[in-house]
Amino acid sequence: MNGDELYEKRVRRGLAAAAVLGLLIALVAATPADRARLNEAGAIAKVNERHIDRTEFASAYQALLSDKTKAPTQGDKKLVLARLIEEELLVQRGLEIGLLDGDAAVRKAVAMAGIEFVLAQEGSDAMSENRLRAFYNKNKQRFAPASRLQVAQIFVPYGDSPDDAAVIKRLDEIRNALRRGDDFIATADALGTEILPPLPRVMLTPNKMTDYLGPDLTAAAARLPQGSISDALAGATGWHFLKITRNQPGAAPAFDDIRGQIIDALRRENDDTALRDYLDWLHQRADIVLAPDAPR
Repeated sequence: MNGDELYEKRVRRGLAAAAVLGLLIALVAATPADRARLNEAGAIAKVNERHIDRTEFASAYQALLSDKTKAPTQGDKKLVLARLIEEELLVQRGLEIGLLDGDAAVRKAVAMAGIEFVLAQEGSDAMSENRLRAFYNKNKQRFAPASRLQVAQIFVPYGDSPDDAAVIKRLDEIRNALRRGDDFIATADALGTEILPPLPRVMLTPNKMTDYLGPDLTAAAARLPQGSISDALAGATGWHFLKITRNQPGAAPAFDDIRGQIIDALRRENDDTALRDYLDWLHQRADIVLAPDAPR
């Protein structure tokens, strides 16, 4: 086998590799108007009742030439047309044997192609300056970095029962010490119980603080102003007095500093809205029947 024959064989295999999936996606993404244009006058070939459009042929031919180092030949055009015909045959056979109905990978790929088609029609790239700024002002918190907290705690483990006298006495002793203005850390050393891992004496994001306090206590700490001390809060294994040493809320950067992020966020929101509207329209035009025991 000479070099040209080997090249042709390799190209033919490469071009046919994604045939079924590629054209199934194209069939779904094409609008009725697009399909109407694939008539006999604009076709370069006909396979059963389906026409192969000259534009599709030209695109495939250019794709082949971009990967070829030698001068184009008439054989290249013949090869591309043969590939498109074989691709159409495979697609028709795939539909005939129910690939779109039974192959999960094909169905997912077609669904993704449908989503891409909807988003392309939306044209979400057109965003005015006023719209961007309005979106930023409405959603500043979305662009703000996470707040950070530094918290100290006094821990008292639960007793054998909810009304354990020793635990109640200890909690009251801690309350009295804090009301007198005793140093929080000294009170923790004198009346608290060590809990591992200890809280770091640095500022942490709420996500990191959750590793030490759990979600409920972290949420409670985040609501307290800097310098405040909570009463005993119930945790997973005991009572916690929390002192908010520092509470630094996150502040959104200036508009011009994160303009690219704002554009991306607004585009995603537009895409989500467009897709939701399109799916609602599909639901309205579809005849959907649920089994009696199907979830509603």
